[in-house]
Amino acid sequence: MRTITLAGPDDFAGWRAAARALALERVPPGEVDWVVGSGSDDLFGAAVSAAPAAPAEGAAFSVPKAFLTLAETVVRHDDPERFALLYALLLRLRDRPDILEDGGQPLVQRLERVAREVRRSEIGRKLASAALIGAEMARPKTKLSQAEQAGLAAADAAERRLQPSDNLLAAWEALLADAKVCTRCHLYKHATQTVFGEGPLDARIMFVGEQPGDQEDLAGRPFVGPAGQLFDRALADAGVDRNRTYVTNAVKHFKFEQRGKRRIHSKPQGSEIEACRWWIEQERELIRPPVIVALGATAARSIFGKVVTISRMRGQAHVLPDGESGEAWVTVHPSFLLRVPEEDRKREEYKKFVADLKRIGARAEALA
Repeated sequence: MRTITLAGPDDFAGWRAAARALALERVPPGEVDWVVGSGSDDLFGAAVSAAPAAPAEGAAFSVPKAFLTLAETVVRHDDPERFALLYALLLRLRDRPDILEDGGQPLVQRLERVAREVRRSEIGRKLASAALIGAEMARPKTKLSQAEQAGLAAADAAERRLQPSDNLLAAWEALLADAKVCTRCHLYKHATQTVFGEGPLDARIMFVGEQPGDQEDLAGRPFVGPAGQLFDRALADAGVDRNRTYVTNAVKHFKFEQRGKRRIHSKPQGSEIEACRWWIEQERELIRPPVIVALGATAARSIFGKVVTISRMRGQAHVLPDGESGEAWVTVHPSFLLRVPEEDRKREEYKKFVADLKRIGARAEALA
């Protein structure tokens, strides 16, 4: 039995180092006991002091960035089995690098649930912090009697109940500030900036596209290029007010290939989509839209956690895979319409797209 003593309850670095050494030896999960210590000098216990034999040449392996993101989040939970569960998943990744994309895996589902609980808790703390800061800023600096303080506290609480959007906005702005310095995948290295979502935080519909394009990358706003202009026209024809919807992308940085002076759009890979799912989930947690719409295959993969076929899922409501309230809908990305060469077919596809948006708009109103 290997006993691994970690420095603290959220010692991700310690877990990662020990787990990697154990995985290279292929030590079964059942033979590892993960213990949270209190600053022991022997950080990794028997596993490290035993100095595992050097792995054979070629034995080293890499894991998806999405797994590291998941692990960093999960270790912040208080589930006593979190370190063991993550190690078990790490071993499976050696033989099945695509296991994170399999939404039916119970181990993956459990760890995703734990990660969601952590994110919800952290968002809750941001909201609470924003409320406290706002109340403190509004509080007069002169000394008040206990009765006056109690009355002011009651007034502050009443005002917060009447204006919850202030706290919500503060939490969203904190999230935006974090996103602007995002380095969760390599795409940030070449993009001009992070392109985050925009729209009212009480939106009934959240539209999720693929990624920002060239114009979005330069402007720092989603859906402002040719596809965005077509999207605006289709929303207007469908009777859906874009100003009442929240619009974002599955991937927040522009991925492209440089061809001379032009930057040509390049489709995001699965690892890049997975790395960015964290931001989508944060936006969903804050806004909690009754309807979320995937525009295209990349957005659908981000929402459902797996590759889906647009034609099979289009035109009907779907249950969100993580058990969240609300509905998910799938339709084409407006850029698809721009790529249709035949004018007759382009008009037909546009009509179908508008019909989808009408159906989605009606459904959002029904759920209001």
